[in-house]
Amino acid sequence: MKKRENTFEKYQFKLRLVFDLFSTLIAWFSAYYIRFFLLPGGMHDSLLLFSALSVLAVFSTFFFLFYHELYEPSVLARWRTELGSLVRVSIDVFLVFVVFYYYQFEVKVSRIALILFLGTLFLCLAIGRRICNTIIGKNVRSGRFIQRTLIVGYGKKVTDYYNSTIESGDGSRIKFIGQYYGAEKIGDLKQIQAATLADAVAENDIDIVIIGFPPDDSRNKMLATNQGMELLNAKVYLLPDIPRSYAGSKITDFYSIPAVQVNSSELSLGKRFVKRTFDIVTCSFAVILLSPLYLLLAILVKLSSPGPVFFKQDRVTRNGKIFKMLKFRSMRTDMPEQNGPHWTEENDPRITKIGKLLRKTSLDEIPQFFNVLGGSMSLIGPRPERPELVEEFKKTVPGYDLRHRVKAGISGWAQVNGLRGNTSIEKRVSYDLSYIRHWTILFDVKIVILTFFKGFINKNAY
Repeated sequence: MKKRENTFEKYQFKLRLVFDLFSTLIAWFSAYYIRFFLLPGGMHDSLLLFSALSVLAVFSTFFFLFYHELYEPSVLARWRTELGSLVRVSIDVFLVFVVFYYYQFEVKVSRIALILFLGTLFLCLAIGRRICNTIIGKNVRSGRFIQRTLIVGYGKKVTDYYNSTIESGDGSRIKFIGQYYGAEKIGDLKQIQAATLADAVAENDIDIVIIGFPPDDSRNKMLATNQGMELLNAKVYLLPDIPRSYAGSKITDFYSIPAVQVNSSELSLGKRFVKRTFDIVTCSFAVILLSPLYLLLAILVKLSSPGPVFFKQDRVTRNGKIFKMLKFRSMRTDMPEQNGPHWTEENDPRITKIGKLLRKTSLDEIPQFFNVLGGSMSLIGPRPERPELVEEFKKTVPGYDLRHRVKAGISGWAQVNGLRGNTSIEKRVSYDLSYIRHWTILFDVKIVILTFFKGFINKNAY
């Protein structure tokens, strides 16, 4: 069992090591070639010097690859996270060269070559990792590294895990062998009979054990957990009794006591600074570029029906703060909302003709670039709701308020996945919290790009 798992981990490690080594060397000598043979003014610095410095390039690159945990097996499934880490590795290596060689080394190295190396290193590492992950993925899908998995227990939590793994296709490395101690049968799993959990694992050559029981069966859950802790040659995972929307939860050591922090979904100060810088740059450019469109739409809205050009409405953003969100007005002002606050429905009589087009294409949202520049919103983030709806959702959807750990956004991960308008709020929360957990600046760029293809026009936008 342990041998099979170790074989896979060693295979990943060695393959990535080889690809990273060649990627670093190619990046280093590519920077040298571009600087001294392709760009004008090259003095053809000594190839011997650059060959010697390649040792530092390789050493520092591997140091930061290990530092940023880019040899962990779990990274394979999170490409955007890996890509963000590669950006940090490239910057760290560049800074090592700047500080150590430019200021401490007697022979000065070309600054242009170092800047080129920053770009070529990221590019080569990213391409190398992509190829490497593709090779690993093909081997996994071929069944070469299947992990034999045993489910221990019963109930909704473990059944949902089994069904979602089967339906999503995420179990390409997992083969469910059976169910041990199951008062309720799960799917078509074979019932494993054994005196103890250790015997069940040994007799069926198990690599992974998944433990899950209903909340009211704490006795058997504790018994299975205690037996699981004694298994040395299998990995044991315990499914927690918390709602799926508590996706930001993490295990932490709280004054020497293991505890679950259920509201850990948030961005650090450094990440918020990077995100804010990205917001200001992109939205400033967008406002300048779209200024003729602003003028045209303002005229059309004014001509469509009596009332102001802009519609202002209270919405909730980071830390529960209420702000005035801007939109181009798409509804008549002389027809009040019926039956209290609710999402707009199809064929709402209040929507004007131009308003219907604006809402269908999301052009009514573009004044929110000014909200972003003003600091109340972000370009990308969970879509803001009205305070009345927020209070309602907080009562019915566990973890809903965790969305307000970040600023509300013009577009979001849920929206580009089709969750817009009158759609499941539970699914929206799940996508929003997943976005916060896995945030990188490249994730924001990805959502911006996807918004152009998926976010503007949507069948649920009324």
